[in-house]
Amino acid sequence: MNMKKYLSLAIVLVLLLTTLVGCGENDSDVDVSKQGAEGEQSTNQEQGTKKEIDSEQYLNLILVAEPSTLDPSKGADMYSNGVLNNVLEPLTRLEEKEENGNFVNFIAPAGAESWESNEEGTVWTFKIRDNMWSDGQPVRAQDYEYGIKRSLAQETASPYAFLLESIKNATKVNRGELPVDELGVKSIDEKTLEITLESTTPYFLELTYQRVTLPQREDIVKQHGDKYGSELDTLVYNGPFTLTTWAHNSELILTKNDNYWDKDTVKLQNINLKIIQDENAVYNSLANGSVDQAGANRPEWKEKFMADENLDHIEIINPTTFFIFFNTQDEVFKNANIRKAFSAAINREELANVIFDGVNVPAQGWVPPSISIGDQEYRSVVEEPVKTLVNDNPDPKALLAKGLEELGLDPDPAKLTVKISLGGTDQWFRTYGEYLQQMYIKNLGVNLEIETLDWPVFNAAAEKGEFQIGYMAWGADFNDPISMLSLLKSDAGAIATGWASDRYDELINLATKEMDQTKRLEYFKEAEKILLYDEAALAPVVYPRSNVFRYKYVHDLGVTPFGTQGYKYSYTQGR
Repeated sequence: MNMKKYLSLAIVLVLLLTTLVGCGENDSDVDVSKQGAEGEQSTNQEQGTKKEIDSEQYLNLILVAEPSTLDPSKGADMYSNGVLNNVLEPLTRLEEKEENGNFVNFIAPAGAESWESNEEGTVWTFKIRDNMWSDGQPVRAQDYEYGIKRSLAQETASPYAFLLESIKNATKVNRGELPVDELGVKSIDEKTLEITLESTTPYFLELTYQRVTLPQREDIVKQHGDKYGSELDTLVYNGPFTLTTWAHNSELILTKNDNYWDKDTVKLQNINLKIIQDENAVYNSLANGSVDQAGANRPEWKEKFMADENLDHIEIINPTTFFIFFNTQDEVFKNANIRKAFSAAINREELANVIFDGVNVPAQGWVPPSISIGDQEYRSVVEEPVKTLVNDNPDPKALLAKGLEELGLDPDPAKLTVKISLGGTDQWFRTYGEYLQQMYIKNLGVNLEIETLDWPVFNAAAEKGEFQIGYMAWGADFNDPISMLSLLKSDAGAIATGWASDRYDELINLATKEMDQTKRLEYFKEAEKILLYDEAALAPVVYPRSNVFRYKYVHDLGVTPFGTQGYKYSYTQGR
């Protein structure tokens, strides 16, 4: 099952988190309660002082694009993900809590009130809680079974089916080699769902809040056929909210679901999602108070909003890496020392300031911040192999000359001409290409040609190996280092480097099945060193950072990039 999720750089530059991210705090002196990690509820009645929340509970937020579809199995965009998190109830939710000033994620019961596994961690049993669909039908284990099976059925062509390849027979079912009934997912009864895995999978629970495991009503899907998820009247809901308005390319309105099992926790009555694509219109909407939250990375607007005492500023480093990648089958870039020279020659700090206005963060590893292993952020406990490469090679020209000599070529860098292909044709990409050209002339002395292509043309050329150097971005699909590191396995087919390493494959395979997080960490550290220091199959450049601003009367919107608690706990006070 190949992972095919190329991300156009233009998609992830700005405004990605305008509706999906906010500052999440749990105020101790307001009249609202929230269930914590251990299932305990703390209310302000235990605290003394009580403040009333607003009598009218609503949010005005922004989507920067129309959701592609609200069919959980078929969509892949973040806009539909954000809506689905609020109108459907996954088996679990990735919620968050504050510890020592930092927000950390934890997996909380949602559609499943509890779960357990066998000793090997290969068979998982979920107890489905009492809940109702918006049309009054009870939610059953069969709805979760059908949703998972439909996501993996070959005819569905789900772009995220690969996330479920750890389920028994998933790969063969997705390829059409086995019928879907052979998949390791079955309902024991209406309240019990059993999922059998191919082998021990340490990150399996991280998949239980993904869109491809959301419940779906078989009768509704079959009634509407190809139109399912495309219009308001083709959907039913079992989450905290229902979708009551869908004016395409204009607005979506979510309304509190009175059939929801935990409706007493939900404070908001409506969330108005306005589709605004123009960047200046977004900023002006926040400035005049017509929306409650928006992202702003442009320096002049960022400074304006930071000076506004009515706004909170939330800074998030997103779990995405922008990177240069090399065609390791190319006559020049088949040499590891040449690749290492081109990585070591990147001035990441200067690039982040000049090209990204100081917003993005220099990338010193492949796995971006915000990704955890166990209860630790991965980047906080693993050395940065790119930084080590740069420190160990203060003169990247020497590495380049060594590599050229190993290939039997003239070691004079001035006689080398190579080409970088960029997946965009607008002024930003042209400016970026010119910057890279000057950077490599200065730091390596080579001649760099720039090729700007429309994204589909660039993507097709990369997949066919018709390039020397490419540039793009990749975002993690779930909160585990394997989500990024598995992309470079020789059988993944995700990033077209043509690179393969038996030891790298072995380490990723070991980490995929190892339940001991300490051992997994050691496997990942060695694998990342091979990828970036020893072989330099690609060169991370920056991690994107988002600056989100929201009015101070908005409370309890999630702040962590992977969180799926949505608007469930949010409320306003003092609008």
